[in-house]
Amino acid sequence: MTEDDELSLIRKKKLQEMMKQQSDKMAPKRSTVIEVFTSPTCPHCPRALLMAKEVAASMPGIQVVEQSTATPQGFAKAALYNVQAVPTVFINGKRAFVGAPPSVEALRQAVRP
Repeated sequence: MTEDDELSLIRKKKLQEMMKQQSDKMAPKRSTVIEVFTSPTCPHCPRALLMAKEVAASMPGIQVVEQSTATPQGFAKAALYNVQAVPTVFINGKRAFVGAPPSVEALRQAVRP
């Protein structure tokens, strides 16, 4: 391999690295999903859902999804996640709280990476 070929290869690799860095910067940030499993008869569920919405309002990139076990979709997802009690809070598909979070700050801490 000649010196010109080596320089050309180095330039090509450097250009690819720069293009990758640029595309990484432009890629949308992953959002955090808080799923709150609820039931219409649960006295604690409204508070858990309200807390999740409060955290989402104060932190960008957070989406809150209510999964009501009274709906076929919510019931199926609860069965998939093995939810045994409501409210149950999942963050990005991982169980974070069984029962309402003890405080908004506790939920906020659980959401932070």
